[in-house]
Amino acid sequence: MRKILMLFCFVAALCDTLSAQSAAVAAFNTLLRDFDLNADTQNGHAITAIEYDGLLSAWQNLPPEDQELLVGIEYNLWESSYVSMLFCDFIIGAAWEDHVKKMEKWGARGLALTLSRRQSPITVAAARRNLADLLYKDASMFARGRFEIPEEIKVAARTRAGDKAVRRLERWERLINDLQHDSEQEKVEAMHKFFSQTISASMENSTPDCDYWQSPIETLARGKGDCEDFAIAKYVSLRMLGIAAERLRVSVVTQPQVGHHAVLLFFPELETDPWVVDNLGSPRSGLEADAILRLSARMNLDGMKPLWGMNEKLLTEFRDDLSERKISSYPYEKFPAAATAFVNSYRLLPPSEWAQCEKGKKCLCHQIRAHE
Repeated sequence: MRKILMLFCFVAALCDTLSAQSAAVAAFNTLLRDFDLNADTQNGHAITAIEYDGLLSAWQNLPPEDQELLVGIEYNLWESSYVSMLFCDFIIGAAWEDHVKKMEKWGARGLALTLSRRQSPITVAAARRNLADLLYKDASMFARGRFEIPEEIKVAARTRAGDKAVRRLERWERLINDLQHDSEQEKVEAMHKFFSQTISASMENSTPDCDYWQSPIETLARGKGDCEDFAIAKYVSLRMLGIAAERLRVSVVTQPQVGHHAVLLFFPELETDPWVVDNLGSPRSGLEADAILRLSARMNLDGMKPLWGMNEKLLTEFRDDLSERKISSYPYEKFPAAATAFVNSYRLLPPSEWAQCEKGKKCLCHQIRAHE
C-alpha cells in the first residue's frame, strides 16, 4: 500500500511538472502571438524593439527543457520559418537590430511572423483586418450544441472591416445552426450557394509562388478570396455541420483553360465518384458557379483532372481511375500554407470533432493547439 501511495505521489508530481512546463510554453506562445499581431509596429516590423526585448527576457527565464520544446516544435513542424529564425536569435541572445537585419534579408519586413511562412505570407495589417489575432483565443465557438460567434469578433469585424463584414458573419452563423438537421446533399448545396453568392472571387496580394490560405472567418470578414479560400470555407462549414473529414477533400486540380485550381470534393457514403464543389463552375461548358456535378462529369465536360486531395489528417494523389493513393498522414508537408487555415479554424468545431492523423501528439494540429 505504501509503495502504491508513493507511486501515486510520484505520478502526481510528474503531472504537475509537465503541466507547469506546458503552461510556461503556452504563456510564451501567447505572448509571441500577441506581440506579433499588435496593432503598433516599428518602422514596418512585426515585433518592435521593446517587444523583442520582452520576448528575449521571457525566453531566457524559461527552463532549458521548455526552450528545447519550443525550438523543437518550430523546427520539426515548420522547418525554415520566420519564427524558427526568431528562436535562433533568442538562443544566441542577438540584439533587435541584428535580428531585423537578418529578417529583412529573408523578406520578413512587415509580415506577421507567427502566421507567415515562406509559402504563406501575410502582413500584420492584413492579419488584423482579417481578425486573425482573435481566432486562437478562448474555447470552441460551439456552446450547448449551437454555433455562436463571440461578440468580440463581431465588434472587431464591424470596426475593422465595416458593417457588411459582420452581416456576412451573422448570416453564416444562422445558416450553420439552421442546417444542422438537413440531409448531407442539402448541406453541401446550401454552403456552396452561400459562399458563391456572399464572397467575391479575387486573387490575394501575395508574392510569386506564395499564397496565404484564409480560415472561413477571415474570408467572410474580408468578403473575398481565391479558390483555396472558397474550398477551405466550404470544407470547414461542412465539418461544422457534422460531415466527417473522411468524406471531404480540399483538392488541387488542373483544367485546360484555368491551370491549377482548388475545389472541394464531397464523397457521398460508399461512393468513389465525388461531387465537385467549385467556385468557378465550368468555363468551357458555361456551367454556372453554383452548379455541382460529379467529378467524372467535370472530367468529360472541361478536362478537369484531380491531382491531390487533403483533409485534416490525410494527403492523397488521384490515379486516372479516380482512386486515391495515400501520400502522407501529414498533409502540410506538401501544402504548408493549408496549415494556417486549418489552425485558424479550430475554434469552429467542438474539440472532439477534429480528426487525429497518424502522427498523434507529433501532429502539427495537436502541437499548436496544445501549446498556444
